[in-house]
Amino acid sequence: MRKIVNIIVCAAFALLSAACSNQAEQNLDMGENEGVLALNINFENTRAEVDADAAFVLKIYRYATDGSKELVRRYNSLAEVPQYIWLVKDNYCAQVKVGEKILASFTDKYYIGEQDFTITAGSVENVTVKCDMVNIPVAVAYDTTVAAHFTTEYYTYVSAADSFDLDAAKAGSVPTLQYTDSGEGYFILPDGCTNISWYFYGTDGVEPISATGVIENVEPLKLYTLKFKYSKDAPGSLTIEATVDTTVDHRVDNVPFSPDPTVKGVGFDVDTPYNYNGGVRTYTVTALDTISQLNITYGETTYDLINGTYAGIAVTKGSAKDYTVEFSEEFFATLYGGTQTFAFRVKDASGGVGYQECVYTVAGVLPINAYDLWFQTADFSALSYDANVTIGYRIEGGEWTQLAVSAAGADNTYNASAVDFAAGYVYEYALFADGVQVGVSRTVTTPAGAQIPEAGFESWSTHSDEAVCPALDPYNAFWDTGNHATAGLTGNQLTVSSTDVPASSTGTYSAYMHSMKATVFGVGKFAAGNLFVGRFVQIAGMGGIVEFGRDFAYTARPKALRFWMKNNQGTINEGSHTTGTDLAKIYCCLTDRKFTVNTNDEATLFTPAITTEGILAAAYYESTESHSEWTQIEIPIEYREGETTKPTQLVLTFTCSGYGDYFTGSTDSYMYVDDVEFVY
Repeated sequence: MRKIVNIIVCAAFALLSAACSNQAEQNLDMGENEGVLALNINFENTRAEVDADAAFVLKIYRYATDGSKELVRRYNSLAEVPQYIWLVKDNYCAQVKVGEKILASFTDKYYIGEQDFTITAGSVENVTVKCDMVNIPVAVAYDTTVAAHFTTEYYTYVSAADSFDLDAAKAGSVPTLQYTDSGEGYFILPDGCTNISWYFYGTDGVEPISATGVIENVEPLKLYTLKFKYSKDAPGSLTIEATVDTTVDHRVDNVPFSPDPTVKGVGFDVDTPYNYNGGVRTYTVTALDTISQLNITYGETTYDLINGTYAGIAVTKGSAKDYTVEFSEEFFATLYGGTQTFAFRVKDASGGVGYQECVYTVAGVLPINAYDLWFQTADFSALSYDANVTIGYRIEGGEWTQLAVSAAGADNTYNASAVDFAAGYVYEYALFADGVQVGVSRTVTTPAGAQIPEAGFESWSTHSDEAVCPALDPYNAFWDTGNHATAGLTGNQLTVSSTDVPASSTGTYSAYMHSMKATVFGVGKFAAGNLFVGRFVQIAGMGGIVEFGRDFAYTARPKALRFWMKNNQGTINEGSHTTGTDLAKIYCCLTDRKFTVNTNDEATLFTPAITTEGILAAAYYESTESHSEWTQIEIPIEYREGETTKPTQLVLTFTCSGYGDYFTGSTDSYMYVDDVEFVY
């Protein structure tokens, strides 16, 4: 006769209640150190009925002082368990197992429960052991549309495995059930396994369809249901429904499933990334209806494989419902080096759409790792399966420079470094094997280097001491003049704006410097027309104190200073430092400090030499030559050999009288300057 344990449990509770109520009238004959265990078994929330004839084991363990357990009672059937169990006072554990431990079954379920308790002398201990079902119940529910379409055969394999393996499922090497009809099965997860995986197969005798999926991180006491529904006009779905019971802890996961076109690799798994090292790769494309669209996309490029022809891609039509697509080395040569993905997109006349990504690791140069435009270095890397390789780079359209590469790493990556990378260029770089380019070259555009502020001289203002400065704010200007000391004494400014500009200039003003003799009360000194980056600090007698240099953020290494100039160098007629033709003097210094000069103290005069402490690079122009027309001049910048310090200051000076520090020069000397810039 088949009975249900729930009924037995109720009876046990009834007996216990009677026993407890009559305990005072009954003599349970407990010894001095004995107590009594009255055991109840609870199967709440197991989601299934339990056969009373199922295998049953009750073990009672006694805890030792070290925490270990010693078996003191064992009962091998429910019928053997007495109403009362006499035990010596101590700490115990009751363990109940019901059913057979079968890893996959449509009928057998397995329950385990365990409960600690303490027996005290002379008392009855009421202990309830709650038994939970160990199995994971998994139901498969086929909609009527499945049988209607898959007229020849359909079934679902469900395995207690983290991922589905069809061969293992068929061989029975993993716990697996085959559902040919709707129904419920029970699984026990092997050690280390946390998922339930499944595989559906159906066919109408012509076109088979299969799908796999995984229910991740399954939990006990939840019924997982796979619902299969076939849709002809729109993608169908498999719905996995997990519940603790009909009212608690409900969740639904959706897994895409439809009779869409499929893309498969010939001789390889289409979902597995591949290290490409030559040869042809072939794919088959199939659909249930006429294929109306067959494209692949790579980056921004789309290839229409039905209507177009493309180098390295061969398309063969088997029927309206199937194509074969071959990709040769010529196609893979169009892919950038590194891990690249192109994707199939297939559409059939019924509206089914298939999408398949294809991931390849391709030989070629990789995106540039890093570059530093101050130190002019660039680090390249490339992936290659050939050992005899170099990495080449060039200014776009120029000649290639080949770089020796480091030894390949475990991932077949080679590295190389350039030492002349500059600002403001488009560089092309590529991998070469035996002198022949491999894969697609890449490009990188380096940003333009920082330029000198206000170097077009379009803004002018007048200081309170009447000195004219090329800035909107004469008290906070990047450029200044040393003529604050003599401004207003000569009737003419020594540095002013001019509307005389080079023909190529986009502005309307230039800087004009004119050397003069400044006189007051019959006493005067020669004042050279000048302009410099820095600031005039204060007047000192007939001279002044100036600070050469301004903060400048160098983003790259300039190779030259370029400017437009028009000048006249007169015969020296003031001062005694030297004679002859006056000297036009321009110097530019890249430094890590500012320099202070008192024009009345020759010991403080600044020497713009590459050997001067703090000067990291410099450019010089000294000439007695006059230019009656605007002339563009470019001065190369010389860098201190082996210097690794990056400058933080810019010193830049223009004067038409190079001996002005010694109050010597020509009152006929003048200079126009415009559009000063760094060349990178």
